[in-house]
Amino acid sequence: MVGKKASPIFASKEDSNFREALTLYDAKQYKKALKLIDANLKKNSSHAESLALKGNIIFHTNGNKDDAKSYIERAGAKDPNNYLVDHLLGLYYRSVENYQEAAKWLSLAMENGSGNKNILRDLSFLQVHIRDYKNLVKTRQQYLEHAPGYRANWTGLAIAHHLNKDYASAVSTLAKIEEIIKEHLTESDMYEHNESVLYKNQILSESGDFAKALEFLEKDTESIRDRSSFLEYKAKYLLLLGQKKEASLVYRELLQRNPDNVSYYYLLETSLDSTSKSPEVRYKLYKKLAKFYPRSDPPKFLPLTFLPSDSALFETAARDYIIPQLIHGIPATFVNVKPVYQNPDKLKIIEDIVLDFIEHDAPKIANPTVTVWTYYYLAQHYLHKDDLTNALKYVDLAIEHTPTLVELYIIKARIIKHQGDIVKASDVMTEGRLLDLQDRFINSKATKYLLRADKVDEAIDCISLFTKLEEDAINGCKDLHIMQANWVLVESAEAYVRIYHKYLKQLQEATEATEVNEELVTEIQENVEIYRGLALKRFHAVLKNFDIFYNDQYDFHSYCLRRGTPRDYVATLKWEDKIHSTPVCTRALKGLAELYFEIYEEKKSHPAENGTDDVKLKKHGKKQKKAKAQFNKKKSEFASRVESEKDDADPFGIKLYQELSERDILEALFELFKPLIEEGKNLRLTWEVLFKIYLLQGKYVLALQAIKSLDKVLTRGNPDKKLKLIGDRVIDLSTTAKEDTTANPAIVKVVEKGLTSAFPDFEKLSLDQFKELYNQ
Repeated sequence: MVGKKASPIFASKEDSNFREALTLYDAKQYKKALKLIDANLKKNSSHAESLALKGNIIFHTNGNKDDAKSYIERAGAKDPNNYLVDHLLGLYYRSVENYQEAAKWLSLAMENGSGNKNILRDLSFLQVHIRDYKNLVKTRQQYLEHAPGYRANWTGLAIAHHLNKDYASAVSTLAKIEEIIKEHLTESDMYEHNESVLYKNQILSESGDFAKALEFLEKDTESIRDRSSFLEYKAKYLLLLGQKKEASLVYRELLQRNPDNVSYYYLLETSLDSTSKSPEVRYKLYKKLAKFYPRSDPPKFLPLTFLPSDSALFETAARDYIIPQLIHGIPATFVNVKPVYQNPDKLKIIEDIVLDFIEHDAPKIANPTVTVWTYYYLAQHYLHKDDLTNALKYVDLAIEHTPTLVELYIIKARIIKHQGDIVKASDVMTEGRLLDLQDRFINSKATKYLLRADKVDEAIDCISLFTKLEEDAINGCKDLHIMQANWVLVESAEAYVRIYHKYLKQLQEATEATEVNEELVTEIQENVEIYRGLALKRFHAVLKNFDIFYNDQYDFHSYCLRRGTPRDYVATLKWEDKIHSTPVCTRALKGLAELYFEIYEEKKSHPAENGTDDVKLKKHGKKQKKAKAQFNKKKSEFASRVESEKDDADPFGIKLYQELSERDILEALFELFKPLIEEGKNLRLTWEVLFKIYLLQGKYVLALQAIKSLDKVLTRGNPDKKLKLIGDRVIDLSTTAKEDTTANPAIVKVVEKGLTSAFPDFEKLSLDQFKELYNQ
C-alpha cells in the first residue's frame, strides 16, 4: 500500500507550540499542555492538530465526553488528511471504546504518511478486536517488516492468517521463525517455544491434514515440554488416521498420567473397538482397568452406563459402586450415580439396592455416619423421582439422626421448594446456614433462596457477610456490583420484578375500590416506580458487566502475544464471539425484554401520563403532600441499601425508566438483542423476542424470517414437528400484516407467499384445521 505524502507540519509558531504540548501530553502533564494549546487556539481557532489534542486532554482530565467530542469532530472535519490529527482521533476513539472509529482513523494516519510504525501495532489490536481479520493480515505483515526481531510479531502474523483460515500461511510463518531462532533458544525461552510448536500443530489439525500434523509432532518432540498435550495430540492423530493399536498404547499412557479423566476411557475403547463388542467383554476391560487404578472412579462407574438393566452384572456393578461410597460417607454419591437414572429400570434396581442396605446392613455397621449418609442419598433419590413425601421423610430422619449436618438442610430446603413453598424453603436454608457461618456455599444458597422468596434486603445482608464492606456501608450491594456477581444481580432483578407486579396489582385494586385511599394509592404508586426502576437497573448492571468483559479482551490482544500463549488467545477470541449468548446474559436479556414490552404497552395505552404525580399533589393538597414527605424519608433510608455505586445519582433506576420512556422502546430493545442475531442464532429467546419486535414495528418480512429461524431452532432433529408456538405466530403475522392499513400491499403479498412457502399447510388448510395440526 502506497501512503500519501504527509501533510506539512511544524511550519509555524502554532505548530511549534503544538509539538511542545504533544511532548507534555505524552508525559501526562495535561495542564501545561492545555495552556499551550489554548494559546494556539486563541490565535488560530481552526488549528486542527490543537483541536484534536485539546479533545484528548479534556477527556483525560475531566472526562467531559461531550465537550471533548466537539473538539475531536471539529479537528476531523478541518484536516482529515493530516496524519497527526488522524492519530490523535484514533487515540481518542480508542479511549471512549469506539473501536470501529479508532481503527478507521489509525488506518488513515498510516495512509496519510505517518512514520510512527507503532500505530500498526495499535491498529492490529483494534482490527482483531472488531474482527476485521482481512485487514489484520496486512497490518500484521507491515508491522513484522518494521520489527522482525520479536517472536511475538511473527506469532501475531500467524494468528492473523489462522483467523482468516489461511492455514498454510500460518504454519509457514511459525515454521520460519522456529528455523531462525532454533540455535539461539535458552531454557527461559522453552515455554513460549513449546506453546508455539503446539499452536502450529493445532492449526495443522484444524486444516484436516492429520498425517502432516503427526509428522510435525514427532519431529518437534524435543521442543514440546507439555507432555500431556503432546500425547493427546498424538493419540488423536493416530486414531483419526486409523492406527488404532498405536493410539490405544498412547491412551494407556495418558491413563497412567491421569486415570480420572473420563474421556481417556471412552477414547481407549474407541481405539480398541470394544464399543461394538458385548457388554460382558467391555465389563472385563473395566474390571482390569479398575485393578490398575483402584482409587479412580471412572472404571467403576462407566460399566453402569452400558450394562443392560436385565443383566446380573449390572446389579453387581451397581452394588460394588454405591455401597462402598455409602459406607465411607461420601456426600456426592447420588451426584455420581445420577447419570444412570436416565434409565428407569436401572433407577429401580439402584433404589432396591440402597433400601436393602439401609434396612439390613447399615444397622450392623458401628459407624453412625453410614446411616445418615444413606438417608441423605435416599432423600435426593426420591426428590429426583418427584416423590416429595418420601424425600421429606428420609431427610427428616437424617436431621433427627444428625441435626448439625449442613447438607441435610440444603436438601430439605430444595424439597420444600419443589412443594411450592419458597418462603418456608428459604427459612430452612437459613436455619442450615446458621449452623456454619463460615461456609460460603450455603451462604450463597441461602441468598439465592431468600431472593426467590422476594426477601431482597435480607438476602443482600446475607451475602454481604462475604463482601469487603466500606466503613460507612450498610450492606455489600455496591461491592456485589464491583465484584460483578452476576448471579446475585440477576436473581435480585427478578425478585424486584415480582415485587413490582405485586404492587401493580395492589395499585389496580386500590384505585378500583369503592372508597379510594389517596395516601395508600400514592405510596403504592411510589413503590411501583421504585421496584420497576430497580429491576431495570439490576438487569442493565448485568449487561454492563458483559460489555466490560467484552471490552476487557482488548488488553489480551497485546498480553497473550507477549506471554506466548497463542492457543489460549485464540480460544478466548472464540469464547468472546459467543459471550452474549451465555446463560446469565440471556437471562438478563429475557427479563429486560419482558419489562420493555410491558413499558411499551403501558406507554401505548396511556401516552399522556407524564407528570401525573405533580397533578395528583395539586389536586389532593396538603394531606397527600404530607404522606409523600413521610414516604420520601423512608425512601432515603432505602436508597442507602440499594445504591449500586458510591453517591449513586439514580439509586432506584427512576431516571433510567424515564429516559427509556422518552426513547423508541422497541428500537432500544432491538439494540440490546442485536448481538444475539449472530451469537445466539441457535437460541429460542433470540427469535421469539425479535419476532415480537418486528411484528410491533410493522417489519413483516423480518418477522417472517424470525418465525422461520425459530421453527428451525425448535424442530432441530425433528423437522416434521408441528408446534403450537410456531402455528400461533404464523397466524399472528398473517392477520397483523393483512389488517395493517399503512403497510405496503406488495410487502403483505411477499409475507403471505413466504408463509405459504415455509408452511404449506397454512395455505391448504382452514384456520381451525391449521391450529389443530400445529398443536404440539
